[in-house]
Amino acid sequence: MTGWPGHERDDDVDDWEKVDFGEFEIMLFKQHVRELVKRQVNQQKTPQRTLLRDKIAFVLGSIGAMLSAYWLGASPETFYRLYTGAAVVLFLLRWLIYQTKGAHYYLLDLCYACNLLMLVHLWVFPHSAFLHKVNFAYAAGPLAWSVVAFRNSLVFHSLDKVTSLFLHWFPACVAWTERWHPQVTGRESGRRSAEAMREWEHASWKDLVLLPLLPYLVWALIYYAKVFVISREKIQKRGYETLFKYMTVNNARTTIGRSVLSVPKRWQPLVYMAWHMGLTTMTLVLTKLWWSCKSAHTLFLMFVLTVSAWNGACFYFNFFAHRYVSSLQNIKPE
Repeated sequence: MTGWPGHERDDDVDDWEKVDFGEFEIMLFKQHVRELVKRQVNQQKTPQRTLLRDKIAFVLGSIGAMLSAYWLGASPETFYRLYTGAAVVLFLLRWLIYQTKGAHYYLLDLCYACNLLMLVHLWVFPHSAFLHKVNFAYAAGPLAWSVVAFRNSLVFHSLDKVTSLFLHWFPACVAWTERWHPQVTGRESGRRSAEAMREWEHASWKDLVLLPLLPYLVWALIYYAKVFVISREKIQKRGYETLFKYMTVNNARTTIGRSVLSVPKRWQPLVYMAWHMGLTTMTLVLTKLWWSCKSAHTLFLMFVLTVSAWNGACFYFNFFAHRYVSSLQNIKPE
């Protein structure tokens, strides 16, 4: 996603930043650090250094893709460890970067909540059949389809695009390993009864469609309260970006955008959340097929990855090739 503000304003300083602790003024210290970081960043803004940075990022992204593919095939029972390590690093970097762009409210969206729930399942409640099925439904449903809906691109030199693809694609791979590789679930099988193992392997429409809506409703209530009630004025005053704004104001010509903006302003959040829940439920319905057939599930994931590769090719050849050289020519150290 693009279009987030990339500059800082004086009114972006929160009240807690102005708290004085004895002889230290936190706000002044942060401003000094901020100016120091800006000077260091500006010193790197030359065409040569930008090219070098992007080349290094492309190499690292390519190596990461090859490592992920090898790890997934060679050791599916430990792939969740790669996912966990990458999630910690990439999501921390995204939070730090989005803070400076006024886009940190994106991190409250459902996709991040689903990743958090998967990490809780993997490391806190690995024996929970309920979380196993719910995470499968989220990963093979709304997360995987988000690659298509948001045009996630396989662009190796862009940290932002790599993180967005990771956010939606890697949980689907983790769910695939847990469903179709017995050695993965075998790490818990020794501590569970035969009945518990059968419960782990069986999933009904209720398990994959209705039950996942329970955590979804909890998230929806929290999201609505935070974005549309508690922080509504602050978001509007400071121009923070949210998925609601991206899907409506920034994409007013889409079906969702037109339908939400066509109602009175006070009802727009409810209409948007209704759209969100409806589309999420539609993606959950198909997860019963993915759960029941390994071939169908695998082909679906291959389709999603192919879409991301096609999006990346379109980015490189339709946009990047024409804009990148001119953007380098416009870079001037400040």
